[in-house]
Amino acid sequence: MQEGRLSKTQIVFTEEEVREIENYFGEYLIEAEARDIILLNKSGELLAKSGDITSDVAVTVSALAAGVFSATNELARILGEREFTITFHQGMETNIHISLITPNVLIAIIFDNRIPIGAVRFWAKRVGNSVKEIIRKAEIRTPKEEAATKDLKEELKKGIDELF
Repeated sequence: MQEGRLSKTQIVFTEEEVREIENYFGEYLIEAEARDIILLNKSGELLAKSGDITSDVAVTVSALAAGVFSATNELARILGEREFTITFHQGMETNIHISLITPNVLIAIIFDNRIPIGAVRFWAKRVGNSVKEIIRKAEIRTPKEEAATKDLKEELKKGIDELF
């Protein structure tokens, strides 16, 4: 897999890993005074969330944040950069900071204008580092599980073919 390119591997967390990630997010929400934290993959799939954001809204934000991040990286490529690892959007009252944690995973932090962007960048890096090892374990584990599932499907198909 090329660094910075989307992997075709889906990241699947165990229930325990999701709880651990959400616990980190809950702590950082309080410390950073952010509204919401969303973990997503580069294809826009919601992986975990914390805060007041509903699951439906988090799914939509994940998809759109991945699209924005992808477009931003196309700008980077055109400008001669390999990639931009951070994207920030400022609104009248609400802001969103999207940053790369691993080559396939992003974190989006939603916050209001009371919090300086420098503080959000600090917290994004800190929370990203806190969950990075959990993400890496899931990324490593997932291909092995996919291979096992593929082998099982092939065995089942052979067994069915032998029956007929």
